[in-house]
Amino acid sequence: MRKILYSFFAILFISSQSLLAAGYIATYSMKVSNPAAYVEAMDELMSSKWGKDFPAAVSIHSYAFNGYDDATHVVVLNYNDVESAGKGTASFVDPTFQNFLAKTSSIVENVEQSLSMKLMGGGNQDPENNQAYTVYRMKVKDPASYAKAYAKVTKAQEEAGNVAGSYGLRQQVGGSVGYYTHYAFTSAGSVTEALEGGEALYSSDSFAKFSKDIASNRELVNISMLVNVKTYNSN
Repeated sequence: MRKILYSFFAILFISSQSLLAAGYIATYSMKVSNPAAYVEAMDELMSSKWGKDFPAAVSIHSYAFNGYDDATHVVVLNYNDVESAGKGTASFVDPTFQNFLAKTSSIVENVEQSLSMKLMGGGNQDPENNQAYTVYRMKVKDPASYAKAYAKVTKAQEEAGNVAGSYGLRQQVGGSVGYYTHYAFTSAGSVTEALEGGEALYSSDSFAKFSKDIASNRELVNISMLVNVKTYNSN
């Protein structure tokens, strides 16, 4: 237990010293049989008073590549702090949201729900540079040492000009950790840019060192590519 607590606080220290990130990310992966109808229902929900007052940026992403996972889409809620995460989650019992669930129940099959803490992040946050995402889900044995290695490789990639959009490291705090405990992501303006960025990353000396340093500490379980469909409450 002492080792777990040490690792947790070490991550917070690293985050505060380098790539500061704060808040939580809630993800709701699902299999959607009628994407157009689902987006239409989301438009209606987010244009309501409930949606306008919702305390997070809300994005719908479509999975382009997702391995054996049945999910076709994921809704991502980007909370800035603990209070927002609590308020947003509590609002799901509101009749407006419950009506949305009832309206979309025939076209949605839930696959996974997860709450993750933002540990580190950086890069270009402009919407045009965040339209395609590569997500690396993994099991991490020693979070503190992994965070140190992650900070080094992302800094090297930024200095080399290989970061088109944003990037981040997240630790799961709600959901099943039997599949993954952490995920990292990179983004770009398009799938083409994401693929070009991946090639630059994988061929770099800094990534080769990073891979060697974390080889015994991380088990990579899934790499997904997603495309942004729509974002609400981004301002």
